[in-house]
Amino acid sequence: MEASTSLFSRLYNWLMGEPTIRQTNLQVLKIPADGSPPHLVQLNTIDVASDGNVDSCQGHIPDFRPYWGTKEGFSWRDIVQFTVRDQSLPELNGAYSGWKSFALDHIPLSEHTGFCGDAFVAKTPIWEYDENGAVYEDFPIAFVRSPLLGMMLERMHDR
Repeated sequence: MEASTSLFSRLYNWLMGEPTIRQTNLQVLKIPADGSPPHLVQLNTIDVASDGNVDSCQGHIPDFRPYWGTKEGFSWRDIVQFTVRDQSLPELNGAYSGWKSFALDHIPLSEHTGFCGDAFVAKTPIWEYDENGAVYEDFPIAFVRSPLLGMMLERMHDR
């Protein structure tokens, strides 16, 4: 009887416990604060579902802490959404999320970008979520060579 109790206990704990966010590794666009050209970087995601930030509905986001620090630089972040449809290059179609930190007292304001530190852009399929939250795709390099990059940067500055 003890085996069935143990099984029931594990099932109960699984059902009642906090959901576990699966870590994802993806390519995102880094817009460097030092004025060097935007380029792709590989980042893991981090669970933000319960941190109460503006992007917590994503469930998990790319982990910018190596660039912004673990405290205010990361906590004081903003997200801008940008949807792209009907492009001649189908890999450009999708929903893009741009993140910037507004931790002025902790990360220097870049004279090149106007953001505090580096900014980042990730891609998801339009309106696609799973039990983990946002579903990410690797960032298409064609975006960098298109007018879409300028439009995304403009949108990030407007907010």
